Amino acid sequence: MPAALPSVTGYLSRLPRGADSYPECMVKASLIHNAMASRPIGPEVPLPTSVRKLLEHLPPVSMWVPEVHFNILMLATLDVHFGTRDLNGYRDWVYSQNRKLFQTPLYRAVFLVISPERLLYGMEKRWESFRKGSLLRVVVQGPREVELHLTAPPCLYASVHVIGMSEALRAGIDAAGGKRARAIGELRSETEVCYRLMWD
Repeated sequence: MPAALPSVTGYLSRLPRGADSYPECMVKASLIHNAMASRPIGPEVPLPTSVRKLLEHLPPVSMWVPEVHFNILMLATLDVHFGTRDLNGYRDWVYSQNRKLFQTPLYRAVFLVISPERLLYGMEKRWESFRKGSLLRVVVQGPREVELHLTAPPCLYASVHVIGMSEALRAGIDAAGGKRARAIGELRSETEVCYRLMWD
């Protein structure tokens, strides 16, 4: 992978089989449709062959696609449209795109007439609406705050993915009626991420 995409290059170097790693880890294609609609990745951008093919022939939103491919596309979006110096811009974009995603017919029912507390109840099952091959657990839950632990294969998530997921979780809390949600993600090891969410 050319150094023109430094985040993508670094991510691929840590995976056991590059873009073909962890085929058991999947995400709904809706996540890619949602991201690429506002920040497309042009044909001139160097991507692994399998990722380029996915981008050129996106399946319907309800289909499952490799999560590593999605992760590569998110890093390519950072490299192409923001750069590592504009992480705040990237955060804002991820948040706004997830708020839009949660208003689509595919997910609106999950967030309609629900509170953050009810959203988090059974969070493990809700996670499975978006992803396969990783496990999200509620570890601590109190009034207007929660701690979540995400377990996944080694190096599936890079630090930038943790930032993006923090914003996606924050968007979910706000979509469920939370006020001024805050999210902090911490990559604790190659296989575990901790998220702390708070809201008013």
